[in-house]
Amino acid sequence: MKTRYQLLIIAFVFSALGCIGYALHHNGYESGKFDSNRDWKLEWAKRDAKDLLELAGRQEQERSEEQRHQNQINQVTADAQTQLDKARLDAANAQSAADKLQLTIANIRRQLAASETSKLSAIANASATRANSGVLLADVLSKSVERNQQLAATADEWRIAGLACERSYDAVSNTAK
Repeated sequence: MKTRYQLLIIAFVFSALGCIGYALHHNGYESGKFDSNRDWKLEWAKRDAKDLLELAGRQEQERSEEQRHQNQINQVTADAQTQLDKARLDAANAQSAADKLQLTIANIRRQLAASETSKLSAIANASATRANSGVLLADVLSKSVERNQQLAATADEWRIAGLACERSYDAVSNTAK
């Protein structure tokens, strides 16, 4: 019986030693795995922090570039508005000159009509055609001047708007000189 107990005790001791060995091995393995994971997490955290800093720097650069573009566009818009105001003032001055010209044409028309009616009726009939031609020519000239003013004002506004658009595009596309 002694041998039986001795075998049982030996089996128990080997079993205990095996369990202790396994526990030590498992504990070492888990500790190494934990240390390795901690190291990797630290490396990933450093990389993420670096990426966030780079992202913040790029966003700041983009914001400042966008502000620069917007400031250039605002300046172009202000310049275009100044040019439009000047063109409108020039158009108003031209309209004033045209009004004076139309007043002069109206006076000439009245003078022609008055001079023709005061003559003898036979002579008046013959020269009535010439007077009507003069009046018609004065009307055509008056309408022509008025239309030319409208076209000039429109052309000035379109030119200013086109140049402003071109300068805005150049400012945004970084092709400004």
